[in-house]
Amino acid sequence: MKKIAIIDSGSGGLTVANVLFDRLPDERIIYVGDHGNCPYGNKSPEKIKELVFGVIRFLEQFELKMLIVACNTASALMLDELKARVDVPVIGVIEPGARMAAHATMNRQIGVIATQRTVESHMYRKIIQENREGLDIHEQACPKLVSYLENEDTPEDAITEALEEYLAPLRKEQVDTLVMGCTHYPLAEQQIRRVWGSDVNLVDPARETVAQAEEVLRKSGDLAAASQGEHLFCTTGDVPDFEEKVRKWTTISRPVVRLAKTGT
Repeated sequence: MKKIAIIDSGSGGLTVANVLFDRLPDERIIYVGDHGNCPYGNKSPEKIKELVFGVIRFLEQFELKMLIVACNTASALMLDELKARVDVPVIGVIEPGARMAAHATMNRQIGVIATQRTVESHMYRKIIQENREGLDIHEQACPKLVSYLENEDTPEDAITEALEEYLAPLRKEQVDTLVMGCTHYPLAEQQIRRVWGSDVNLVDPARETVAQAEEVLRKSGDLAAASQGEHLFCTTGDVPDFEEKVRKWTTISRPVVRLAKTGT
């Protein structure tokens, strides 16, 4: 049975996997988290591309039907290069999230929180404005968040303090729609809402990303008709640590977790 590959710099892509498990329960995935090199957001574009292509080489041993790039940083920097490299449909998370945000805002003020590299690419700004003219896009880099959320020993006070720093400029702009432009950030959704302190339309690109994946598979006739086999979770980092995160952050109670040797 061909599987859907989901790749991320770490565990954030599990937020996308969870939506897929719910919406497409018959599909089976191969998840690769590059925990050994996480986070990506503070690395050079050249290094990020080297790391991601290492993950792609690792995936060449499997039969795939689709690749979901569940990493905003990689989606921003190299989605077209990945589409040219692999011979299955490739879906990123930025375009679906940008489309959601463009149509959700009422006051035309949209905030985007993301990694440094995603913000510097201005890809969310570009795609949001392609979907709807006359919107003001306010982008905010959040360099501490991915490391904080990957480390379960991070005190909640530290996460709250970082969010207060990052969200304050967006609140001043009276943003009514906030894009969580990193797949790790939905893990802090409750803290984000608490720090924001008022109603905000919080956009999680995972839902629209999986909806797009479903549409592509349906059109190609590749939707799974029945569930076969197991999901496979791979990491370039610590296997027991990632296994615990899969158990805690997904609906998979007995995950099959292996070490991924990507050559990076």
